[in-house]
Amino acid sequence: MSKGGSFEREVSKSLTKWLTGVEKPYKFWRMPGSGGLATIHEECREMSGDIRSLAPESEFFTQIFSVECKTGYPKTSFWQHFKNLKTFGIKEFWTQANEDAVKAGKRPLLIYRRKGKQIILGLTREDNVQLERSCDLLRALSSITLQFENMLLPTIVFYEFYQFLDMVKPVYIKEGFGYNE
Repeated sequence: MSKGGSFEREVSKSLTKWLTGVEKPYKFWRMPGSGGLATIHEECREMSGDIRSLAPESEFFTQIFSVECKTGYPKTSFWQHFKNLKTFGIKEFWTQANEDAVKAGKRPLLIYRRKGKQIILGLTREDNVQLERSCDLLRALSSITLQFENMLLPTIVFYEFYQFLDMVKPVYIKEGFGYNE
């Protein structure tokens, strides 16, 4: 079993509990082929990212966001951002999340855990500002913002994953992004 697949299941279970308050039945699960389906088949564009909805009540989330999950990568560090390295894991992960989201007409969401560290969640600065309008408590959370030299790549704002889920309720996502059921 791959470390990525295990992490995607962990994220799916956490999102299910965030949405419903209970662990089962699952409302989210990992995408078959970890999002590769959208890459292979153009008609599967809306099936982007690593997480999919399993129920009508969770569809809003995966219709708004293309979720990219990454775990491991022990040498990846925020400090690499300042070194202008050719390979910088977080930048590569964010680039992939953005490219997949653009293809699917969604917003990118990166969920990342460095080996031995807590899970973090990243979204664009613009999406963060939009979400703050429906959840002003979001401003109370600690965050890390990375702006890249390549202005084509959006600035990303990171939060600790479980703090974000505790603060940002599903209704705030729906309101913040104008989702009407």
